Amino acid sequence: MSFIQQFQNLTGNVLLNRRRALLGLSLFTLTACSRSAQEAKAANSNVAYYTCTMHPFVRSQEPKGRCPICGMDLVPVMKSTTSVNMASAAATAAPSIAASSVDANRMVNIAPEQMQEVGITTEVVTKRSLTRTLQAPARAELDESTLRDINVKAGAGYITKLYASYEGMSFHKGQPLMTVLCEGWLQTQIDYIKAYRNWKRTLEMSPSNSFALDNKLDLMRARIRVWDLSGDQIDSLEKFALSTNEIDLRTGHGLSGSFDVLAPFDGFVHMKKVVEGMRFEAGQLLLELADHSHVWIVAQFPEDQAMYVNVGQKVTVTFPSMPQKKIQGEINFIDPHVEEQQRRIMARIIISDESHMFHPGLFAQVSGEIPLSESLTISSGAVVPTGNTFIVFVDHGGGKLEPRQIEVGIRSGDYYEVVSGLNVGDRVVSSANFLIDAESRIQGVLKTWGEHP
Repeated sequence: MSFIQQFQNLTGNVLLNRRRALLGLSLFTLTACSRSAQEAKAANSNVAYYTCTMHPFVRSQEPKGRCPICGMDLVPVMKSTTSVNMASAAATAAPSIAASSVDANRMVNIAPEQMQEVGITTEVVTKRSLTRTLQAPARAELDESTLRDINVKAGAGYITKLYASYEGMSFHKGQPLMTVLCEGWLQTQIDYIKAYRNWKRTLEMSPSNSFALDNKLDLMRARIRVWDLSGDQIDSLEKFALSTNEIDLRTGHGLSGSFDVLAPFDGFVHMKKVVEGMRFEAGQLLLELADHSHVWIVAQFPEDQAMYVNVGQKVTVTFPSMPQKKIQGEINFIDPHVEEQQRRIMARIIISDESHMFHPGLFAQVSGEIPLSESLTISSGAVVPTGNTFIVFVDHGGGKLEPRQIEVGIRSGDYYEVVSGLNVGDRVVSSANFLIDAESRIQGVLKTWGEHP
């Protein structure tokens, strides 16, 4: 056999041995994987469901799931036929009291030294005066009761000058809003001056009849006020009446056919219906003014708070845009109807806004406290919610803790109202309930939480 043939035979044997080794390794891997899958399947078949040791009413079939409430990893709950110890699984998620036991009376027995070690504290069930918290979103709105329609009631005319030229413009009381040229205004001034001069002469001649003459003057002033003149404008007209003569009065010398329409209060132009130079009719809406010394805070209380919302109720108004501002006010109006879509009750609070900070449209928050009658109470830390029920652990002394279902009412701050299940003087665990809760759930103490399948 030649050297080349010997080399080829040797090379073939090496390749054959490598192929056999790779094939054996592949078969071993497949066998191991199959065995692992079978073992995992067998292990999963013993799990009834996965739960949270903090919230045992949570159930899931996801092995790697998390509690939707606290975010803790879920632990397996084994079927009753398995010998798997759930307590060891729960211990990986939260600490528990391993030395506890359950007696025939369904009492959780914990050594007193262990209670002290894990920080379990107790409290006595007592009566307290609770309060009901009111809270509602709100927004600032225009005080509709201050809206004023500006018009000329006595006659038609023209706008010769418009000072309130845009909506939102602010002004002060007595400031000119516009100058109007009105038909009949000149003759009205002449008639009033003549009547005033006659009243003045009669008063000087018969001072004893001053009471009757004063009533006559008030009647004349009432007639001219139909033009919406201010007191200062009428006083100026009366001063002119005393300074003019009969000749000038006949010709109207010194009098004007136009006059200024003045602002009746401090505010702003809410609506403008006029432009400079336009003609208007008697009584036509020209401007709508709004007083900004007060604003409405319109709150939307939830339907379950409706029975506690009353007119005169003191509340606090805050603004997210101005957290440092806290305004005290009271409810002065409640809408008799419930808002259909959101099921809310509208209530209105009027607050002062002399500095013009609370602009209509700002978001606000309204809150208040309603004092309630004295009730039996426990702290919120003593209550273990388990779905639709509430559990407390009653301390009977000597490490004996009785899990008891109670009915609670309203929650006020850190306290629950106890409707039934406890009496005055009962002592309950007020802290570390999550430890007792986890241990009791594992032992199957609380049937209200559901039996293990």
